[in-house]
Amino acid sequence: MFLRHFHIQLLLRYLAITLLVCASLYLFTSTQLYFTAGALAISAILMVYGIYLYMKKLGRDVDNFIDAVKNRDHAVYFSPKKYGRPFQNLFNSFNDIISAHKSITIEKESVFQLLKSVMERAPVGVITVAKDALNDDTGKFPILFINVAANRLLNIPEYHYWHRLQAHVPEFVAEVLAIQNGGKRFAELFIGDQRLLLSIETQIIQLYQQQYLIINFQNIKDEVEQKEMEAWNKLIEVMTHEILNSITPIHTLAGTIKDMVDQKGMSLDQEDIEDMQLAASTIKKRSDGLMGFVQDYRMVAELPTPHLELYSVKELFTVIRTLMKPLTDRQGITFEVMDVPSKYQLQLDPKLIEQVLINLITNAIYAVKDAQHPKISLVFKREEDKNTIEVIDNGKGIPRQNLDKIFIPFFTTRSTGSGIGLSLSRNIMNMHQGSLVVHSIEGEETRFTMAF
Repeated sequence: MFLRHFHIQLLLRYLAITLLVCASLYLFTSTQLYFTAGALAISAILMVYGIYLYMKKLGRDVDNFIDAVKNRDHAVYFSPKKYGRPFQNLFNSFNDIISAHKSITIEKESVFQLLKSVMERAPVGVITVAKDALNDDTGKFPILFINVAANRLLNIPEYHYWHRLQAHVPEFVAEVLAIQNGGKRFAELFIGDQRLLLSIETQIIQLYQQQYLIINFQNIKDEVEQKEMEAWNKLIEVMTHEILNSITPIHTLAGTIKDMVDQKGMSLDQEDIEDMQLAASTIKKRSDGLMGFVQDYRMVAELPTPHLELYSVKELFTVIRTLMKPLTDRQGITFEVMDVPSKYQLQLDPKLIEQVLINLITNAIYAVKDAQHPKISLVFKREEDKNTIEVIDNGKGIPRQNLDKIFIPFFTTRSTGSGIGLSLSRNIMNMHQGSLVVHSIEGEETRFTMAF
């Protein structure tokens, strides 16, 4: 609307200038009113100059508005009456835009200050730095953000540059460098005379063509010690149960033999000798069982160190299919193995991971034996920050009260099970810097997920 009024006014001025020029030429050529002709010509020139100044001043104010928006200068104000009615709405709009921009900036700043305040008070240490700073020795990269918890955990002053933090806590920085492309790591560090067990996690974000690293870490020493105590209590409970089950009959039978010898001495008849042989045989059998229990315990406690290598998931699945397919076919179980592209590889120890998958599939075979249409699936998934292998069955599921017990050594619900398979499998995954978790719905599905 304002442009139409402006064009009309501009057109009228151009018409007035044209008329003044024409009148000046007519008077100059057809009459002798040279003074009047000159006055009209000067008026036309002044009008042209006036339009030039008007446009120049208008252009300068438009430039000022653009600069104000670009530079976030919210103190600029444009008078709507400065250029008359045609531009009144335009300059009102300019003022509204600057006011709205000011409100948005204030709102963003308020949100930023709120988030900063929350992060400052968070119990988790947070450090944000440009990713290029990790491998730079010039000291030109500042620490963009470090909260109070980070300073307290690392026992450092409020450093503003990464190279200073690196010089103060090189062990911590070394752990961060190990996962500088993103990931999670557990590290035991000694800061001064204090022992810390840190859970360190890093994540890369991209902003304005620059990569930044967000480092989150916390001391989980107390939680780990509490969990260790709970695990030991559960383990001792299981071991005590198993050992007592073997020791009690051994103790009873040994007492019986001793009583027989004490009472009859060397005058034992054939029946007494048979009773003693039976007792000795039972003692040996229970002793063998106890020895087997100890061997199982050693197997859990003394796992070999994984020899990691890049290994094809497709090849891993092919080996497992070859090993387990005859067994599942013999029991009428549908065994589906995902066809994984050859390009996918994982850093793992093939022998140990094969053992984990064999344990999980063996458990699944037991779980689906009463299912109407028994089925076991082996699936590979690739997500943003991790790769997973899943063993899924449609068996009876795991009762909720047993979900936190199935990974305890020697806990089993099977009469023929040793109770070390799942514990062994989880330990192997932990040694691969991964995890093994279970999700189960009774009567529908059980899903074991190996996350790398």
